[in-house]
Amino acid sequence: MSVVIQDANIIIDLIACEIFDDFFKLDIEVYTSSLVLDEIIRPDQKALCEHVVHQNQLKVVEITTLEYLQLQAMEANGLSVQDRSVLKLAKDRVATLLTGDRKLRRMARAQAVEVCGILWVFDALVEQAICSRSDAVIKLRLLKDSNIRLPVNEIDKRIREWSE
Repeated sequence: MSVVIQDANIIIDLIACEIFDDFFKLDIEVYTSSLVLDEIIRPDQKALCEHVVHQNQLKVVEITTLEYLQLQAMEANGLSVQDRSVLKLAKDRVATLLTGDRKLRRMARAQAVEVCGILWVFDALVEQAICSRSDAVIKLRLLKDSNIRLPVNEIDKRIREWSE
């Protein structure tokens, strides 16, 4: 089972395109930092997160005061402390970082950390037969409508391929 470290934007996108529950059916072990979980502030999103934490599907690594100070001292390159926390987790655990944040992706690659985004999640859901191609197309359209910063060409490519 592979290990993934989740950033807040992935959590938000999973909820927005209604695949949050399906995501936790993947053959992966999922972690995030307490700092990232604190970024989830909408009550409905927070409730979903609390549920998967309670079910031990999402494991939360608590960031201590000392670790917080160490994160603040890390090379930032425009990254928030929350972003630095998941980057450090991914690096320390030799895990895949799941994020849609461009700066974080760039920094992760520079530090030889494997990084993937929400489209990797869709690919895995279809490959592991957790989500049918037709359902994935519907959910991708929801995602496309809710997050305009995603790579439209890659989304459209999957929509075309999975619609055939």
